[in-house]
Amino acid sequence: MKGSCHCGAIEVNVPDDAFGIVACHCGDCQKLHGNFFAMLAVDRASVEIQDPGSSLVTYDSSPKAKRSFCAKCGSRVAKDPNGGPKVLVSIGLFDRTTHRRIEKNVFVDSKPDWYEVA
Repeated sequence: MKGSCHCGAIEVNVPDDAFGIVACHCGDCQKLHGNFFAMLAVDRASVEIQDPGSSLVTYDSSPKAKRSFCAKCGSRVAKDPNGGPKVLVSIGLFDRTTHRRIEKNVFVDSKPDWYEVA
């Protein structure tokens, strides 16, 4: 699967067999995305990020994870749990037809009261 940030400066490739969508409802995701963050859980070694213009910015968003985004357009690219075997890549970077569904909701207890989790 090939995806890109909004401006196209960063391209991301992940294998077709990447795990379904994980929806994170934590407070950090709410602040960063204005809602929950929907992402693909991908084996670390299988994620290819092409950034010829050095637009990818990575920072420590918490003691447990790093996050990355495009410095040109602001698109969120990934959440990288420190030492974890997977990288969580934003599903929004890919075409609208992914044949994936939300497989797992995490930090549901942190969600705001204005939506329900199915």
